[in-house]
Amino acid sequence: MPTVSHTAFSDYLTRTPAADWPQVTLIYGEELLVQQAAEGLLTHLVPQSRQSMDVEGFDGAESDMAAVMANLNTYALFSAQKVVMLRDARIFYSTQVKDSLRDKAAQAAQKGEMKKASRSFLSLLSVLGLSLDDLTTPASREAVAASSDGGSVPWLDPLITYCKENSLRIPGKQNDGDLLQLAMDRGFPEGNRLIITTDMVDRRKSLFKNLDKTGLIVDCSVPKGESRADRITQEQVMRTAISRVLEGTGKKISGDACQRLMEWAGFDLRTLSGNLEKLVSFTGERNTITNADVEALLRRTRKDPIFAFTNAMVDKNLSDSLMHMRGLLADEMHPLQILAAAVNQIRRLLAARAFIERDQGRTWDPRMTYSRFTGGPFSAVQADDAIYTALSEAWDALRTPPDDRKKRKKADATDLVLVKNPKSPFPVFQLLSRASRFSVSELSEAMIELSQIDRAMKSTGQDPVSLMEAFLIRFCGKKKKGP
Repeated sequence: MPTVSHTAFSDYLTRTPAADWPQVTLIYGEELLVQQAAEGLLTHLVPQSRQSMDVEGFDGAESDMAAVMANLNTYALFSAQKVVMLRDARIFYSTQVKDSLRDKAAQAAQKGEMKKASRSFLSLLSVLGLSLDDLTTPASREAVAASSDGGSVPWLDPLITYCKENSLRIPGKQNDGDLLQLAMDRGFPEGNRLIITTDMVDRRKSLFKNLDKTGLIVDCSVPKGESRADRITQEQVMRTAISRVLEGTGKKISGDACQRLMEWAGFDLRTLSGNLEKLVSFTGERNTITNADVEALLRRTRKDPIFAFTNAMVDKNLSDSLMHMRGLLADEMHPLQILAAAVNQIRRLLAARAFIERDQGRTWDPRMTYSRFTGGPFSAVQADDAIYTALSEAWDALRTPPDDRKKRKKADATDLVLVKNPKSPFPVFQLLSRASRFSVSELSEAMIELSQIDRAMKSTGQDPVSLMEAFLIRFCGKKKKGP
């Protein structure tokens, strides 16, 4: 049977009765397009009301192929048909896809999506014949991370740690493709069908070629290059995704808003769709999404982007932290300035955490409402600030000669007070709420690491951006501490 592209698949579904559908369907390529095609096919083959009984799902990274085939060769109990879905299969991988696996692992890890990154990463190790314990030499690290020195890729060590801490296993190298080919040659019970989804394939594999002859292949791949033809294809796919999200909402999007939305999302269909769904809600009863809506809701904070960066960092939102940092770098902010902002934020959190430790629950409770905080708790913070300020000024008087003391700003003594503006308690409430999620030791470790990064930036040839990325991956990757 001919391979069907994702753009023609909907029409193919309409023209082909479920009874005539081939026994095996392979859907591969862009994740969101694959998911949409698979959902459409399931609905075509099995009514929604019967899918819980007539559809069996398996994870291609964890399931044993023999078990999948055994299930596929079992008749359905209450129906004449049965669909087995093998998601995220690895049987079409080969060494030819190692670069794509590496890129997917790196992109997901840099966004903080460690579970997603680990799947591609472990598949890459399987393709290369390596174990997690092998990744101690420069040669093996270079093989999986394309690092010339074997150790300067910031996402690699956090990802290795994640895999070990979660006891994740590397997919075995048994030839599951042969098991599937043997089962296809023997045939399945009448009415039973297999749907396989995967992100990438090696077209040279004999299993792929046989499927192309006897089954159906749905190509959901999109070129990722930078040529004009590739960019035109990417834009067409993105516009189709936008149309799908807006379908049934009664809304439309202006041309300039659509262009801006695509520029900011890049070719990331999940981000694009998620942002558009936010805009649908944001515009309320208005029918048209405008460029002003996109900028108001989605643009990176231009008013004070450094606060957007530090807020994302302390909220342990890795993807936003990296996004805002890259925006600052694009606006020509020096990495040392970004480092200084991170240091200042951690110092503020340490000061807030110190107050929480001294208070010991007498006035501050991380579960309290803001309105309750504005009363006695806020006054307690101000009183604590006054004590700290008086103590700091007394120390300053002891160590600074009177003549030099006159030249110094009084504000030096209150650098770490929590209440900068007595008329604005909300920033203090927000700071204490965030500090409650950290321990003193965690913040102290972060401060020590930042001081080491500062020294490395100023005295070594290491890439400052990679140093900050590595810090963010480690800092944001640590589990949040509950109230």
